[in-house]
Amino acid sequence: MNQPTWIEVNDVALRYDYRPGTGTTYVLLHEMGGSIESWRGVVRDLPADAGVLLYDQRGFGLSEKVRGDMTIAQHVADLLALLDRLGITQPVVLSGVAVGAGIAMAFSARHPARVSHLLAMAPACGVASERRAGAMEMARRIADNGMRSEAAGLFDMAYPQSLRTDPARYETYRAAWLSSDPFSLAAIYLMLATQDFDADVAALPAATVMVGGTYDVLRPQAEIQRLAALCPQAACIFAQTGHFMQVNSPRFVAHALSALPADAGRSAEQSIRDYLDTPQNFYGEHGPLR
Repeated sequence: MNQPTWIEVNDVALRYDYRPGTGTTYVLLHEMGGSIESWRGVVRDLPADAGVLLYDQRGFGLSEKVRGDMTIAQHVADLLALLDRLGITQPVVLSGVAVGAGIAMAFSARHPARVSHLLAMAPACGVASERRAGAMEMARRIADNGMRSEAAGLFDMAYPQSLRTDPARYETYRAAWLSSDPFSLAAIYLMLATQDFDADVAALPAATVMVGGTYDVLRPQAEIQRLAALCPQAACIFAQTGHFMQVNSPRFVAHALSALPADAGRSAEQSIRDYLDTPQNFYGEHGPLR
């Protein structure tokens, strides 16, 4: 990748890193509390001729921070403006993790001509009605009390002991996540609690793969299955990884991304399933994916 830099689009300053390529162009959206750095382990295993665009979403990493409300429409408009400004007009392979997957899904539904394939991992597409009041209260506490006092518990649930196969990677990522701006994280948490993405999910393109993690307690299997039922044309896969898939299992995510443009639909799904059936791709006999 190149040296990250900044650009002002859609009334927000975004930090980004763009490597043009002669092959497929990948656009990779990080999770809540993530940044460009969340994808470094994946990018090094993507095809050498691939174009890759990473950026810190509004409110996160070293992009402009947020005070006030945040909407999915803002995030979709940010990505559209960034692609246009960088001259990326061809359809891209779009992928995201957690809320990044929610943004990717909304973008794909609203701008289908700009996306050739979609990989949505642990997608966050809202909060169940019975949990919304609690989620809104959690957002308020994060904003009032900061990341360490309130959000650290969420992180520990999302990155359990069973996934800490690389202690240095875990410690670095945890420190980076805790350094997130609490007001911006609260704003995106509130966005999830108050907006419904189901209509966008139903409008996703056929070349869509959703992936749920069997170690992911924040996005359980039932929620991934509910989203997949809204989009029956999409493939749905469960893999032995966690909520932060691109951090927990970067080799698996790179393989899944590389499989998508090779062929749309079920052959890409089969390539991903073949990876899951190979013992050498796991940490130990019963461990998570590499």
